[in-house]
Amino acid sequence: MRVVLTGLGGRTAELPPEGLEARVERLLREAGPGDPATAPEAPALGSAAEDGAVWWAHNPADWRAEQARSGLLAARAAGGRSVRYAVGHAGHSQFAVDRAHPLDGRLLGIKLDALNRLPPELLSGEAERQPQVITATAPSCEQFFSLGPGQAEHLYYLLYAPLGHVEVPPDPWGLDTSAYERERVAATTRWVRATLGGTDFTVVEPGACEGALTAPLRASGLTVTATEPHAEFRRRLSRRLGTADLTADTLEELASKRHFPADAYLLAEIFYYIDDISVVDGLPTDLLLITSSPEFIESSLLPWFSGPGKEKWRPAGRCTLVPPRMDFLVEGVAYQRKRGSVGLVYRRN
Repeated sequence: MRVVLTGLGGRTAELPPEGLEARVERLLREAGPGDPATAPEAPALGSAAEDGAVWWAHNPADWRAEQARSGLLAARAAGGRSVRYAVGHAGHSQFAVDRAHPLDGRLLGIKLDALNRLPPELLSGEAERQPQVITATAPSCEQFFSLGPGQAEHLYYLLYAPLGHVEVPPDPWGLDTSAYERERVAATTRWVRATLGGTDFTVVEPGACEGALTAPLRASGLTVTATEPHAEFRRRLSRRLGTADLTADTLEELASKRHFPADAYLLAEIFYYIDDISVVDGLPTDLLLITSSPEFIESSLLPWFSGPGKEKWRPAGRCTLVPPRMDFLVEGVAYQRKRGSVGLVYRRN
């Protein structure tokens, strides 16, 4: 068995056919401190890449960035073949497990002893880093699922897109394919039209992404200016809807430049990415149409609008667009509870 230490510059460790305790001892000696800066884009596997080899790796959607990165590297090194991934520390989702190994008391004892012999900072954390080894990362049943390379890159993107390690997958959030997302888009479109009271209105939609919501809004008769600062999403948006009424402005730029006055600004599911809610004060409109999850509304939006924002904005409506629902993140591979969406209406005082 050859173990590739993808987080340690792609070093490999040979594990000969010997007892489990001896293999663990050998692996602990090999997995010494490494420099993450030496990690390659894909590990050089040499003879480990022969046909018929069984590939195992960390989950590319692991909450621990180093482990997730190593899963991504394994997918790239596998030459297009499927890789079996450990579920690992990924409590945000459930996975379509195709192999499970319950550990009895003896195996658990060996596992815990090995974890306790890792460098102390992995259990205690250091500086601003959280511990890498916690109760949730040491399950008594090891679970695995299989992915092709495209699925692995998709999962990694959903958690680590800002790092820029992977290209944007097609329709990354399933806005055009998921029944839940299609229902949310349709409900949002109906709510916008009903709130405005017709179609003879102008709307600016910041963060329009690939245009899954922009398209039905325009088809309903509304005049919609879409803004999307991400270059790849903007390219897909222009391919879908043309370049008319499409800009690269961020929400902050829209507020500071004030060059797109409109009857309403539709802020659909974007406040997760906005540092300062007060940016809405500068938008050239008297009407805000906001959609977000119920949890985020209660924890962040309502406290701001009923506190610092109440001098400039007053509530004018609330509507549940879609309730929470279980749904796939990557079809047939990973799923989770999606939180639902609520529409809020605010008018300027």
